[in-house]
Amino acid sequence: MAALHAVPGASSYVIVGPSVTYSRSASVAVLGDTETLPRPKDGKAARDAKLASTRDLARRKRVEVGATWCVAENGASGPTFNCSDMSAGFSAIYVAGPVEKCILVESSHADRERNMWGFTKAALDLLAECVEEAAGSLPAEPPLLQSKEDRFGGESRGIWLKLPLCCASLVGTSVKQGFSFHHAKPNYVMLTRWLPETPSSLPQYGFTQIGVGGFVVNSKDEVLMIQEKVSPLPQFQGSWKLPGGLADPGEDLAVTAQREVMEETGVTGSFLGVVSLRHSHGYRFGQGDIYAVVKLRADKEEIVMCEKEVGAARWMSLAEIESLVVGATESLNGKVSENNWKVIKYAMSEPLIVGSELPNNRGLRPSMLYTATPHTEAKM
Repeated sequence: MAALHAVPGASSYVIVGPSVTYSRSASVAVLGDTETLPRPKDGKAARDAKLASTRDLARRKRVEVGATWCVAENGASGPTFNCSDMSAGFSAIYVAGPVEKCILVESSHADRERNMWGFTKAALDLLAECVEEAAGSLPAEPPLLQSKEDRFGGESRGIWLKLPLCCASLVGTSVKQGFSFHHAKPNYVMLTRWLPETPSSLPQYGFTQIGVGGFVVNSKDEVLMIQEKVSPLPQFQGSWKLPGGLADPGEDLAVTAQREVMEETGVTGSFLGVVSLRHSHGYRFGQGDIYAVVKLRADKEEIVMCEKEVGAARWMSLAEIESLVVGATESLNGKVSENNWKVIKYAMSEPLIVGSELPNNRGLRPSMLYTATPHTEAKM
């Protein structure tokens, strides 16, 4: 893209590039809105305006990205110019950093490519000059982040550092101070530092996801089964399974099951109890996986399928489901896996785990306690 800009008349056909913004309108995302700035009337005004804008840009961008140095350049290379009294290229170059310098390079010709090469060399030479001067005559800048051990009588051994998104440029400085990543969210990153030489005992971030399947029975004791439009693993494509999905933050198991069933099939149901829990490891991003199956009695049995997520959905009798069960080495297309069948068979006849609310000692919403029910009470 930069090579295209060296061709005379580039402003006529270059709209925006993947890494180089050329025109005034295309540069808004990087430079901000400059449309309010007055356009220079002659060559002298143009050069003065470029000197001022490169200074402001270099200083601002250096702060925004947390850089030690920032070089800004602006000017005109030719062969044509916006001002009628200009016939040769020029470039305003500003270096912002521990040492700040600005130069105006004026060419003797309007050869576009020669000017672009010459202006580039001048910018790099000015940067090298500033770096050399800073290294030889100025004291080192104080660190942006200073770390001090304070054990509070030997009790505190770890440091938690939360950097909001606006302070993202401090991540590198923090790592240099011995911090390491703990977790990240859309609006912040959390880092930690363990002070002793012993292995860290700071708690890890959550490493287990929770999925919930809905075992829904209707008035005929039929079970709601679906085929996913796109299965997460190729070997499960086309297989019949229980509706369900991952829990959202703050959701109880029953709420997740009811939401997922309704979103995928349009069926609504009342919570009867928890059928089973499966705990697996080594899932996406190295997380563990807890999969709970919740039993629901259908309140609204009409199926209104979500065509974006579900390829098919229907009520099946226990006998029909059993007839579709195949072994691990057989194709699951249009079939039911042995593992799903084991869960379904258990849910139809065995005791359920029931949930009850417990007061939350943190003052938040009640917690859910799940306990087994006696076999005689659990038959549904």
